[in-house]
Amino acid sequence: MLLAQRCVRLAPRSARLLSSPIQRYTDLVQRGQLRYDGAQVLVLEHLSKLQRVLLKEHKAREKDAALQERYALERDEADDDAEAPPAPRRPRVPRGAYVFGEVGSGKSLCCDLFFGGLPVQRKRRVHFHQFMLEIHERIHAAREAGDARSTRDVISHIGAELAKEAEVLCFDEMQVTDVADAMIAEKLFASCWDAGMILVATSNRPPRDLYEGGLNREYFLPFVDRLEDQCTVLEVVSGTDHRRLRMSSGEHAAVRYAVERDGDGTETAVELLNGVAPKMTAIDVAPVAVARSRSVVPAALFRGADGREAAVFRFDDLCGLDRGAADYGAIAARFPFLAIADVPRFSLLDHDAARRFITLVDELYERRVVAVVVAREVPDALFPTPAAFERERRAAGAGLPGLDRPSGPVAATPATFEASKWVDATDPADDDDAVDRALELASVRELAWAFRRAASRLTEMASPDWPGSARVSES
Repeated sequence: MLLAQRCVRLAPRSARLLSSPIQRYTDLVQRGQLRYDGAQVLVLEHLSKLQRVLLKEHKAREKDAALQERYALERDEADDDAEAPPAPRRPRVPRGAYVFGEVGSGKSLCCDLFFGGLPVQRKRRVHFHQFMLEIHERIHAAREAGDARSTRDVISHIGAELAKEAEVLCFDEMQVTDVADAMIAEKLFASCWDAGMILVATSNRPPRDLYEGGLNREYFLPFVDRLEDQCTVLEVVSGTDHRRLRMSSGEHAAVRYAVERDGDGTETAVELLNGVAPKMTAIDVAPVAVARSRSVVPAALFRGADGREAAVFRFDDLCGLDRGAADYGAIAARFPFLAIADVPRFSLLDHDAARRFITLVDELYERRVVAVVVAREVPDALFPTPAAFERERRAAGAGLPGLDRPSGPVAATPATFEASKWVDATDPADDDDAVDRALELASVRELAWAFRRAASRLTEMASPDWPGSARVSES
């Protein structure tokens, strides 16, 4: 309670009256919904100041608009003899914020608290991958419509349109791994910033580490320079993965994640799904429509009396083919309850499938889907870091024995979630050249960061109080 009271003291009176991010955080701490973290408070203090500046500028623009409207009425009534009002004040465009830190440190929480109390109507919060998918679709639509402008001019035009649609744009999980996204970023966001847009973003990496080692990175660096100029860079120096706190403390058991190393896990997935979803009746399996007239066939479909549906999918059907955020977004939007069976343990050579799985987890997390997962390993062991993979490869080449692991289904508990220290040396050695090429890919290095986030989210989503405890209300 003393810590929560300290939060109140940190927030100026004006900020408290406005339901500032720091005040909303304090209220959640006092109600026991959040655990106090001083690193989060420091970031929220800055975001509260930004909110006050935005409110001041918002009121100034409203005053200017009211004066202009009053002048128009008086001019009509006085036959153009009304005194002209002063010229509208040029609005001050404050710097946005770029918040980075370790997985589970509370970056998204801080962004949510800021966004939820933001006193502007034209605001938008979106996952970065979803946003870039939208940009590519807009560019494609312009080309399909016969737009004769250069690609750079088209991108600039899209940026100006985005600034009209949203005065404040909030990104979650900004991460650049694709060369096409990297080449678009500089021109797109320069146009947004020139039009007065304010950017607030979260990321696992500081700005200078974005697209590290990527192809033609020198063309991406002007974007980094502009990003650091337009945004205050804030690090959440927490050292705590808040998503894992309840699991590791033993307050909850994982009831939505199971480890099964024999079989495809479909039966286990159905059993677990029936345990967490409201009473539903099995219906005939039919293809599920996703993006661009494509479809995916589930292993099982269910429907409740209220019309809500649940589905069981095999991993290969979801992530073994070329699918993206739009596909997974369509699935997450349709099914509030979902099960994924037979999730493999990935290697660096499976990085395409791993990347799709990460995107799937992100979409399920963002849309608050109650998800059941049956996998070959606990979340932390599904995908090794490059260093761990290299150690594993060397151990296999030296013929070192691997650790014995039980076969058959294993209930995932807080203990097994943390049991990822083993090195599997039983797989055959991979092709050295292929491994080396994979390790050299910047996207693979970024993937290691992204998978840490996915593992953290899977752990949180496995708790029985998901999704109620996860996302701060955006009202």
